[in-house]
Amino acid sequence: MPQQIDFDPNVDYYKALGVDAKASDAEIKKAYRTLAKTNHPDSTGGDKKKESRFKDISNAYDVLGDPKKKALYDQIRAGGGPRMSGGPGQYTYTSSGPGGPGVFDLGDLFGQFFAGAQASGRAQRPPYERERPPRREPDEIKQVKASDGTWLRVEGSDIHSDVRISFDRAILGTVATVVTVDGKVEVKIPGGTSSGKRLRLRGKGMTDRAGHTGDHLVTVQIDVPTGLDDDAKKQLIQLVTRLRKREQND
Repeated sequence: MPQQIDFDPNVDYYKALGVDAKASDAEIKKAYRTLAKTNHPDSTGGDKKKESRFKDISNAYDVLGDPKKKALYDQIRAGGGPRMSGGPGQYTYTSSGPGGPGVFDLGDLFGQFFAGAQASGRAQRPPYERERPPRREPDEIKQVKASDGTWLRVEGSDIHSDVRISFDRAILGTVATVVTVDGKVEVKIPGGTSSGKRLRLRGKGMTDRAGHTGDHLVTVQIDVPTGLDDDAKKQLIQLVTRLRKREQND
């Protein structure tokens, strides 16, 4: 029986993102973010061509940005040029590889990635194929525009952004300004905050279809000082030494 997947391997998703088929994950992500920012409906002024381009970009990244889908997509494209039938989300494929035309068996293909799922000499379909979560619509993009026009990352109903502070402000504590979708918010950063620390702005995220509003998560990034002269380096070493002794005594 033909197997179903939720993308069309006849579409060149690498071309849609303007990257080579051998592009790294980082190159694919960079190309996607650049194109998404340029073609996002919020910034195109109703340009239908760019809105259509935005959907193509989103569809491409939905496949190439997912390691499992990308691996499967590359395998299918290298397997003799499958032919498509069925409607969106209901694609089935046939292969013209060795042995003549026939059903392209995704169960066997998945077996190459998931060892030990053999039954009667055939690979069983993994659980996520049997219970696939609802696919997000292409326009549910992983970015949203902030109040100042910059772009913020979206994961589910939560918004993510970074705030950069200097080394001394991280040690002593400070108040930083964070730009949200609703405007600017002053956030208190306690003294001794480490780089990578997340601060939560409750209720400042996206509202989903069920009416739930997420949070805005702010990751603190500390700028390490550069170009220090010898005297400044000595003072910094003395400070670090004192802090370490204090930690040991505590």
